[in-house]
Amino acid sequence: MHVLLCVEDDADARSGPSAPERAAALAAAWREGAPRCAVTPLVLPAAPRAGEEGPRGPGGSRGASAPGVFVPVTALGLTRVAEQVSAATARLREQVADADLAVAAVPVLDGDGLHGGVVAAVAGAAAELAVPVVVLAGRVAVTRREWSGAGVSGVHELGDDSTAVVRVARTWAPSWA
Repeated sequence: MHVLLCVEDDADARSGPSAPERAAALAAAWREGAPRCAVTPLVLPAAPRAGEEGPRGPGGSRGASAPGVFVPVTALGLTRVAEQVSAATARLREQVADADLAVAAVPVLDGDGLHGGVVAAVAGAAAELAVPVVVLAGRVAVTRREWSGAGVSGVHELGDDSTAVVRVARTWAPSWA
């Protein structure tokens, strides 16, 4: 069984371990609980959250709106427009395609974290391939209905328990894997 373990890069964090160190520690704990699993840690770039400044498009506009000419693609006989994705998104999709389980680790799972950041990125990439997504959170502030609707298969609140990741790994990895 191959597990993809994703954490968000927090270059702005001043205390505690760095994102690569956290990813490595979580991967080691997962391997302890499920020694037959191949675990790949992946650090994703931080995404802007609700209310934060995000990147601007051409002409200084936000989001997908950019100056130009509107052309209805269906009038041209096209059914799908080529999607422009960032290098980080392409890498995530490639890693998820090789995984049997995708795990996203966040300090707090709240409404903003559920619909933006690492959880939303991993759930979006995994949904296309029907790969289950598990979230490891220090604290959970959303309901099961909310996280299920966002494409997450399971959420585990870790709190301060250092053995919680080992127990979660045993839950999600079959003993024969």
